Parts: sequence; C-alpha cells; structure tokens
Amino acid sequence: MNYSVPEILNIPPKLYPFIFHFNNYSYFLLEGGRASGKTQSVARFLLYIAQNRLVRICCGREIQNSINESVRTVFVDLIEKYNLSYDIKRDSLINKKTGSKIFFKGFREQGSVNIKGLEGIDILWIDEAQAITKTTLDVIVPTIRKKNSVVIFTMNRYTRFDSVYNFCAKRKDCLHINICYFDNPFVDSKIINEAQVCKNTNINDYNHIWLGYPLANNNEFLLSSDMIDKSISLEYEADSSYFINSVMSVDLSACGADLCVAKLFVQQNQTVWLEKYTTTWQESDTDITKGKIISLYSDWQPKILIMDADGLGYPIWISIQKVIQNAIGFRGAHKPSSKFALNSRADGYLALRDYLDKGYLKLTDKNAIRQLEYIKKIYKPNGLIAIQDKKEIRKLHNESPDFADCSMMALYAINYCSNVIIRSSQNYDCFVESDFDIFD
Repeated sequence: MNYSVPEILNIPPKLYPFIFHFNNYSYFLLEGGRASGKTQSVARFLLYIAQNRLVRICCGREIQNSINESVRTVFVDLIEKYNLSYDIKRDSLINKKTGSKIFFKGFREQGSVNIKGLEGIDILWIDEAQAITKTTLDVIVPTIRKKNSVVIFTMNRYTRFDSVYNFCAKRKDCLHINICYFDNPFVDSKIINEAQVCKNTNINDYNHIWLGYPLANNNEFLLSSDMIDKSISLEYEADSSYFINSVMSVDLSACGADLCVAKLFVQQNQTVWLEKYTTTWQESDTDITKGKIISLYSDWQPKILIMDADGLGYPIWISIQKVIQNAIGFRGAHKPSSKFALNSRADGYLALRDYLDKGYLKLTDKNAIRQLEYIKKIYKPNGLIAIQDKKEIRKLHNESPDFADCSMMALYAINYCSNVIIRSSQNYDCFVESDFDIFD
C-alpha cells in the first residue's frame, strides 16, 4: 500500500504503523539493530507533531552526563535540513509557531531516579532503552499520567529478560515493531557493506549489532539462554529429608545505589537446590543491616550463612560472626578453590553454571535471572577464567548485579563449604578444614 506523507515523514515503511496508529496506543516499542532508522524516524515524527500542535515532549535516557549524550543533535540536524521554525536552546527546542517544547533529561542522578520536570508531559521518548533499569521504569512510568500521553521506547536490547521488553510484552496498549537495516530503504551501500563485513567476521556481533538479537546468545556470556530456561522450568521430585540443608546468602550494599539482598536456598533432593526466598532492603545504617541479617537468620534457620565480606561488608561480617558462629565471610578476590578460576568470585559463578548445566538448580527470582543472563566470563592470558568486574557491569547496565552475586555466593557455599567452618584471621583466609560436614 502506498502512502502520501510530508517529506519530513519519509521513514521506513515498516514504521508507518507507528505514525498512523499513534493515537491508538499508550506505549510504543521500536527495537532492532543498527541503521534500522528507529531514532531518525521518531525524531522526525516528534518534530512534525510539535510543529502542528502544542505538546510537551521529554527525550530521556537512564544516564545523561551531558547534552551531547542525548538525541539533541538528531533534532537539530533535522530542523536545519527542513528549515523548521524552532528556537534552538542548549537544553531544549521551542517551536516558534505552536510553543511546543522538546527537552532532554537523564533519569538517574547521583544514584537516584529524578522525575523532576516529567509532570504534565504529553510524550516521553526513551532512547537507548536497553539501559533502563526496572527501578527506573517503576518510577518513571506512573509519572506519565496525563490524558492521552504516550511513551516511546527505542532500543537494541542486551538480554531476553530486558526490563523494558518485559514491561511491553503482551500489552494490548503497546505497539511493538522489530526493524533491522534491511527494512530501511534509506540505508546507503556503505552501511550495508559494513554489516556484511561484520557478518563475515563475527556472526555473534552481527546478530546483536545489526539484527538486534539479545546479547545473551553470545558465547562471551557465562550462561546460555538454554541453561537459564532449563532452570526456570526445572521439575523434580522433592524429598523432605533433605529440606534441613539450607544456605542463606547476603550481598551487602557497597554504595547508596545498591541494594542489600538476602536469599535462602534449600536442598530438595539428593541433587537439586531451590532458590526459595529473596528479600531486599536499602539502608545506610549498618546497625539496622546487622539486625536485619540476624532476624532473617533466626526466621530461616539455615545450616550456614555466607555473606559479602569485601569493602564495607567486612566490619558487618566481623560483627555478625560474633553472634552467628557458622557465618562465612565471602571475599571475591580471595584465592580460588578450583584450578580453573582466577578468584573466589569466579569459583562461585562457575559453580552456579555447573549446577544449572546439570539441572541441579531451580531459580525463581526474576531479578537474579535477568542479571545472570548478562554476566560475562573473561579468559585471562594464563588460561584462568575471571568474571566481568562489577564496576564494568554497572557502567554497561546501570545497576550492580546484587541479585546475581547473592545467588553466586550461595552456590559457592553449597559447592565448596560443605566440610569447612569459619575461622577469622588477620589475612582474611577465612576457610579452614574441619572434621565435620556442615550439610548432612
């Protein structure tokens, strides 16, 4: 079907439903790979709307350290190309005819979600939406409540369990369009050639960068999608005689943006462990955190408690072990127990992978599942396996893998600590042999 549209709305035909059904949906998810025309198309349509009626539009990202990290340049180029009547300011664009305003915002500032300025907007466009965390999404979406307001997401998602994708999936009020470079008739031959070179060089990169496939299908990741799916759907026959074996793990907040996470894993039969409970809290007062841990320990009565003893966690663990004798302090940089891992953190994640691969672990926490899917493994020159640094993960995903790390520590305890007890020492060598098993 041929459509007649203004020149500024010359966009890939696959995205026409976004324009022609704009008044029929509250949410739009446009996803796909590079050069598909998503960003250009949305910018063109928003300029067209603002040129013809009074609207207030926010263009946001999870983190925007400077205006140059926004889509402002795309708008300005289009305004100049089509000689549109806009007053171009540093942090906003004002239409001279309608008074419409387009402004740019980073949602996360100094570790917290900032919703200032979002009240009463008509359209919210979130570009690079794969970086939006569930925490941000849960705060931002309820803020956009003006009658007939619209939220637009454009993204190339990292994982299958992406927060925005899960939010939009199966919603009747969301139009979801997947588009790639070969759906874009405006792509020049140089871009097509780049895509082909990438395809010939690295098919995993091609699948993500150009086709928009989730990164989790890439061999750089610790866990495959099949492993995670196997764990989620795992069925087993429970044997109550094993229920007395349980591990409580605690990942402590390293800074204000992190959560404290506690989990309880309970053995279900001779081989299978169940992620039974997960709870979180955010508290700067270490005395309150100590009280929370002791209370949970009393409620859950695990055979063993393993907790983060790195950084700010170390003094909390020192206090906890005075009350709870079988509290193990986990230090990620500690020497490994296996010959394949660089350190204890890698030990824990490799143990978790092994349990998933063998069908020995039933995961239930959606946040842990989501974070585990984007954890990368790194091969060092000496052949040892390391796990992607938490700071790097935070930079890429705008969150610390608190839920994943909490699960990892539990598996470390299950795999390596069934016949050891805790002994504190000055050099942090926390694990020493004992003459009994913690687990029956």
